[in-house]
Amino acid sequence: MSTIAIIGGHGKIGLLATKELADAGHTVRSIIRNPEHADEITALGATPVVVDIETATSAELAAGISSVDAIIFTAGAGGGSGPERKETVDHQGAIKSMDAATELRVQRFVLVSYIGADDPASGGDDPSMIAYQKAKKAADDALRASDLEWTIVRPGALNDDPATRLVTIDETATGTTSRGNTAALLALLATDRPAPWRVLNVVDGETSLEEALKV
Repeated sequence: MSTIAIIGGHGKIGLLATKELADAGHTVRSIIRNPEHADEITALGATPVVVDIETATSAELAAGISSVDAIIFTAGAGGGSGPERKETVDHQGAIKSMDAATELRVQRFVLVSYIGADDPASGGDDPSMIAYQKAKKAADDALRASDLEWTIVRPGALNDDPATRLVTIDETATGTTSRGNTAALLALLATDRPAPWRVLNVVDGETSLEEALKV
């Protein structure tokens, strides 16, 4: 069994990934900002760790993460946030998390991005989306340039359909992706550690996660 840190543990994908991992017998350290969310994390079988990645240093974040086998970064400022928080959470928060992984000598790092992160046009004319694209691409680029054993997961537009564990993973994949399938993929990547140094565009499909990762 593995010990996994989830940064952004109270987000929708973070909660689903926590349950996926805890139900399988893994130990989860869930990094959250709001202490009021701790009971919900505990109820899922994980250990809540209160660290605000916007204000904490990478050393403080490392102290909270402690000894783990892998780190999942699924934190995000959210759709209602402005450009400033896209930078402090989606970009700088990811950088701090990578630095913490390096300090802790944790090699495996799985990051949630989105399909289109490399395309400036994906931001459209919306200032918030433009900032989101820039922050995600900057985080992705930093991870790709790092010495970590990384995988970047890029789902399409997210939906709340039940997890089927059936997906399409392809460079040209387009469509929607359930948060449940995204969480199941994150859990698999963090524990079995397939697909190192790959960017995975993933949408709901008809192929099992395990088979889709072999392509």
